[in-house]
Amino acid sequence: MKKVLMSMALILFGISLLPMNVAAKETILKLATWGPPKHFIAEARGQWIEEVNTTLAGRVKIVDYPGGQLFGPKDMHSAVAKGQVELGLVLQPSMLAMVPMLQGVYLPFAFDNLDQVDQAYSGETLAIIEGAMEAKNLKLIYVSYTDGVQVYSNKKNIVSTDDFKGLRILSASPIFSEIMAKLGAAPDTSIPYTEQYMALQRGVSDAVATSIVGGFFEKNHEVAPYITKMDMSFATVLVVANLKKWRKLPQDVQDTIITLGRKKTAYSLAMAKGWEQKFTAEMEKLGATITRIPDEEREKIKQISREVWFNWAKKNGKQAEALLDLSLKIVDNAK
Repeated sequence: MKKVLMSMALILFGISLLPMNVAAKETILKLATWGPPKHFIAEARGQWIEEVNTTLAGRVKIVDYPGGQLFGPKDMHSAVAKGQVELGLVLQPSMLAMVPMLQGVYLPFAFDNLDQVDQAYSGETLAIIEGAMEAKNLKLIYVSYTDGVQVYSNKKNIVSTDDFKGLRILSASPIFSEIMAKLGAAPDTSIPYTEQYMALQRGVSDAVATSIVGGFFEKNHEVAPYITKMDMSFATVLVVANLKKWRKLPQDVQDTIITLGRKKTAYSLAMAKGWEQKFTAEMEKLGATITRIPDEEREKIKQISREVWFNWAKKNGKQAEALLDLSLKIVDNAK
């Protein structure tokens, strides 16, 4: 018996001398993603994964499943919330029904530029957003920015609010559609994203709202070459985690993952601005006519939009009203 106990003691002593990455099981975090691999957001995300895996080697490893292998943007947020995957890449507009507070930083014409949106993802406004996400079992890891949403038309450039009258514009957002209707446009939500190019080409629709970078890759400039910049809104792409699984990670691991992610947030802010300039020039070379709506006309649209913002906030309660108030203060302080 003594020999058996001695042998067990020696085995346990030997295990205690092993490196932690051998003695402890490495935690694998599956990350479901989608979208083009050459986009700056995807490239930055790849760097983030590598940095996390290097820093936390032997303890945590993020494994990417790209190209929509597991889930696409339409159902990613639900999959992560249910725990079907530990981490997921979420398109902000796709999860507005689940987390309405995210609409507070995606209200059409509420923000004038991307820097203001960046401020909205900090401090008190961020706390409201994170709280709303956690109520749905989601943890926000980090945000990536895209350039502003503009109007691509197959008719002409937008010079004044009058040019919206009768414009058959493709839309997927109820709030955007409401604002367009107030301007006299005819918003159309019936045409799927995959069929919008053909709708513009065939003249079934007159215009579509999308970003400069997104519109270039979708080749919208080929069928709607009159592009008017007006920075209607700024969609974000979020890396989120299942909250229950996130809370099982040690605090220092959580801190490392989020700290490294926030560096990619800053990177995406700079890249979004740079890529907008780059692809504006590219589309102009290809024959697109790109203008900017006059400031006074955009201000008219902004005033028309205010009623829609406040109706949204009232409908979604005190937290939404506080979020809208904080967001508008960001804009006012920038003037």
